[in-house]
Amino acid sequence: MLMNGLNKNSTDFKVMCDKIDRILDLNALKRIAKNDSDYRIRIRAVSRISDDSFLYEISKSDSNRKVRIAAVANITNSDYLKSIAQGHADCHVRAAAIEKINDKNVLERIAQNDSNKRVKKTALKKIKNIMQQ
Repeated sequence: MLMNGLNKNSTDFKVMCDKIDRILDLNALKRIAKNDSDYRIRIRAVSRISDDSFLYEISKSDSNRKVRIAAVANITNSDYLKSIAQGHADCHVRAAAIEKINDKNVLERIAQNDSNKRVKKTALKKIKNIMQQ
């Protein structure tokens, strides 16, 4: 049993999400984001967290790509985003971080040096969007 009556074995995903949405205790949300066995529940908890340091750790350590990407989606710290975009092992997570970066120099470096075509393409597209603004 997780915090606030959230039952890990519940089959009603919507009920579980509604319970997560009502949790006000940041530490309880962090425990769920880090420990729940259902990646969808971890995503829901991560989406309610604004602690960049915690989200950065989740982006590096969660076993599920979708959770790692959800964590990146909530990160606002540009240094964390740049670190993820330039060094994360998962190209999909790198691409998610690139979407949030507005530093043209960093994006150009990624477009030139990343080993993954998708990541390069994402960086080039982001540069184009910045230039059009």
